[in-house]
Amino acid sequence: MPPSPRYGLYVHLPFCLYRCSYCAFVSTSDLTVAAEVVEATATEICRHRRRRVLTTLYLGGGTPSLIAPELLEKLFAAIASTFTVEPAAEVTLEANPEDVTPAALAAWRKLGVTRLSLGVQALNDSVLRLLERRHDARRARAAVGSALAAGFSVSVDLMLALPRLSREAVEEEVREVVALGPQHVSVYLLEVDKPHRLAVLARERPELFPGEDEAARSYLAAARVLTGAGFFHYEVSNFARPGFRARHNLRTWRQRPLLAAGVAAHGHGGCVRWGNLEDPAAYARAVARGERPLAWRLVLSEDELEREKVMLGLRLAEGVDWATARAVARRLPAFAQRLDDFLSLGLARRGNGRLRLSRRGWLVSSELLQALW
Repeated sequence: MPPSPRYGLYVHLPFCLYRCSYCAFVSTSDLTVAAEVVEATATEICRHRRRRVLTTLYLGGGTPSLIAPELLEKLFAAIASTFTVEPAAEVTLEANPEDVTPAALAAWRKLGVTRLSLGVQALNDSVLRLLERRHDARRARAAVGSALAAGFSVSVDLMLALPRLSREAVEEEVREVVALGPQHVSVYLLEVDKPHRLAVLARERPELFPGEDEAARSYLAAARVLTGAGFFHYEVSNFARPGFRARHNLRTWRQRPLLAAGVAAHGHGGCVRWGNLEDPAAYARAVARGERPLAWRLVLSEDELEREKVMLGLRLAEGVDWATARAVARRLPAFAQRLDDFLSLGLARRGNGRLRLSRRGWLVSSELLQALW
């Protein structure tokens, strides 16, 4: 008998005290509906097919660390009553540094959380003020140390391509992050094409922001520091010490089944992709009516599945099977031409039956991947 399929579960908790200047995610600052939405999310979880096996669980947002422990207990009780959670499952909770307290850490550990993804973003107080974060650099450092001391695996988020953050400052900041001791670091370039307040500022005062070349140099500098410190650059934005890659996110990049619950949560399995309603009130009403709170659902063709496989696989250091990439290229002349360009420029490489992008190739990967669609 073949082994039972394993799943991941993503639970979206869309609550924040306010929206930071760089944020374009689905979130709300109306905490008065938190209990109602968490109750609806627990109900949605309980409607999943029983006793599927979870190898990963991820609570994202929003700011899950804002949610009171008694409400998180309801979610974890619903999960335990519906799924079989493997003893060695990776259980991640996104947290802001200012929410990391001894009481919170103890409560999260009791619930079974094993990994914290900390939204540090910067270790420079002037940059943190620009980002409109609630914590300062001192609080961020303390949060990482407290979480590690409490036995959690810790991932730190950092942002690049920001005003007041030179390449030299980026290198120093990344060295400081490494010294704090996290097992995982995610590095993101500010996306000024997204609908957030920093994007507006970038359009009005472009001279404040680093150009594309300087942003690229900062990314490459951060990568050099991290890999030099023993981190493996396993995905375009992600670095991990051995044994600490984000197993939940790898499910998405490898097209493995990912269930979802909560406002705006996205899931996928086989050829099906879906997303939940983004408005908390509409979501809660749909669940209360006994309906599935879907905003959209797509069924991908075999061709679309292959194109998605190439797109996601090229995000990873392991790359994608060359036979799959070649089959897609035969059907898409524009992709084939750009792939030839990437190979000739050293931005992509073939070897051992795989196609991989170089680090510089990742920086301009949109020029290649947009040809897939």
